[in-house]
Amino acid sequence: MKAPFIGAFVVFGYLILLVNLFTNFIAMEGFTLKGDANYLKIELVEVYGFPESTSHSGGYDTKSVVEIYSDGFKASSIVWISTGEIFEFYNSLKQANQLLLGTAYLYHLEGNLECNATYGNDGHVSIRGIFSKQSMLDNQLKFHFESDQSYIQSTLTELEVIVNKYGGMKGIK
Repeated sequence: MKAPFIGAFVVFGYLILLVNLFTNFIAMEGFTLKGDANYLKIELVEVYGFPESTSHSGGYDTKSVVEIYSDGFKASSIVWISTGEIFEFYNSLKQANQLLLGTAYLYHLEGNLECNATYGNDGHVSIRGIFSKQSMLDNQLKFHFESDQSYIQSTLTELEVIVNKYGGMKGIK
């Protein structure tokens, strides 16, 4: 009589685990800079202090996952970036996209990810950067890929969701 009872608890436990995984997957916040077959993606895993306390680097600190794929090379790691730094990137990318001119910079205090998106002729965008995992080794991925205005519009939409939720350099206050 105990076996079916225990089995029901195990099945119920697995269902709760699947629901939590599915909810976390659906609720993932982030953005992607895309080219034809290349990308830089940042997904926010945890946001610290929201909405009460902001970071010294602006907005709220996040533990995020960065994934870069460029011309057959791939890197994936944790990056600590603030929503304020994402806000600054959003504003500069939005302005460059409107003018079809200029460069948007994605910097963060930790310094292991640098990226810029530079507008050229006819809405083409050159995305360049360097990523290094913070460790004792000096490994780096230098990446460069081309994009265009159609891909950037999608990126701006994803960034706008983050900015609308977390605000600017002072958070949502």
